[in-house]
Amino acid sequence: MAISARRPAENEPVRVLVVGVGHLGKNHARVYTELDDVVLEGVLDSSPDQAREIGEKLGVPYFSELTPELLSRIHAASIVTPTPTHAEVASRFIEAGISVLVEKPMTSTTEEGEALCRLADEAGVTLQVGHIERFNPVVLSAHPFLRDPVYIECDRIHPFSFRSVETSVVLDLMIHDIDIALNLVDSPVVGLEAVGTKVLSETEDLASARLTFENGCTVMVKASRVAIQKSRKMRIFSRDSYLSLDYIAKTGMRMGFKEGFDRKNIDIKEMAKMEADQGSYPLFTKYFSIEQLHVASDEPLKNELKSFLHAVKTGREPVVTGLHGLQAIEIATRIQLKIKEQQDKLGGF
Repeated sequence: MAISARRPAENEPVRVLVVGVGHLGKNHARVYTELDDVVLEGVLDSSPDQAREIGEKLGVPYFSELTPELLSRIHAASIVTPTPTHAEVASRFIEAGISVLVEKPMTSTTEEGEALCRLADEAGVTLQVGHIERFNPVVLSAHPFLRDPVYIECDRIHPFSFRSVETSVVLDLMIHDIDIALNLVDSPVVGLEAVGTKVLSETEDLASARLTFENGCTVMVKASRVAIQKSRKMRIFSRDSYLSLDYIAKTGMRMGFKEGFDRKNIDIKEMAKMEADQGSYPLFTKYFSIEQLHVASDEPLKNELKSFLHAVKTGREPVVTGLHGLQAIEIATRIQLKIKEQQDKLGGF
């Protein structure tokens, strides 16, 4: 039977359900109650106590089972359940004509991701993937200055959490930066090297990968969930500028050649003398302009959910499509395979 996508009428609010209201899901629910032109029809969680706690806190209905009657009341759902359940849970909503925002990673495997994308295409529903860093004001502040990057470094460090031990750090944390890199470079990955190791769990807790793109760009991504403090930084090098982004501090800096600069006019002997006499900073200010980026105070999740609701309402393609989510999973899977090859050579650990 053909599936008909369910979308709100022109003046009707988008009616949503949040499925899974643990660490991340409860924030999806909170943000929906703060946005205009949307009605949170309720929260659903396999734990009745958790559903009740969040439902009562937000003053919305709460459920522990998905019923046909509940499905009939909504246009869209945030799927914020454990990663291994994403494909099954999201499919049930899509088959009912309901658009979904599926938290990252979209699925556990590329096969599940491909099947989910096909199902969403056949149903004509919106499938958005929760790669929230696309909506981070720090990243957005850099967009006007992004031109043909040649080298990118991404570092993502996080304290250990027992709620993510069933998922490799590659799929848990590194996939954020994989998605950002794929979006910024927009060229096929032609080379990939990776290393990683387990520390406290049965999956990788530390990982590092080098991605080489067809257009010549190289991206280094590092992720760890064995640390005391968080650190999330990105450095982007182009031929005429350098961008430094700090997600935690919510700051960005751009250094670029001054207008009219020509490498041929650099006097190396003069530069060496200036550096010896005055240090490197005057040297930089002579040839480069340094500016702080304007970073908005928007909450990334609020930006993400606004974007999702707009796609549901209009039927337009979301900013982060199912295909984008699938491409990130494909690269993450290749990284995991490379790490396994490395571990097998070392006898496994």
